[in-house]
Amino acid sequence: MTTNEEECPFKVGDVVVYRPSDKGRGSIIMTDLSALKPGNKYKIARIEEDIYIVPEGFENAIPCSLYWTEFSAV
Repeated sequence: MTTNEEECPFKVGDVVVYRPSDKGRGSIIMTDLSALKPGNKYKIARIEEDIYIVPEGFENAIPCSLYWTEFSAV
């Protein structure tokens, strides 16, 4: 983790809302994560490197995680 990256405040099992930034939305186009819908709630399946969220149902997607700031608390 670099000094510019804040550790994810969420825990595995938390339910979060997908609220992508423009950059985040653009990064998932043409990937398995493009099925994520802005405004929908997702349960966190795992957290990678303390900063990336893997939503339940997308554990095997390529890529399978997004930076935690693309999500907000319910």
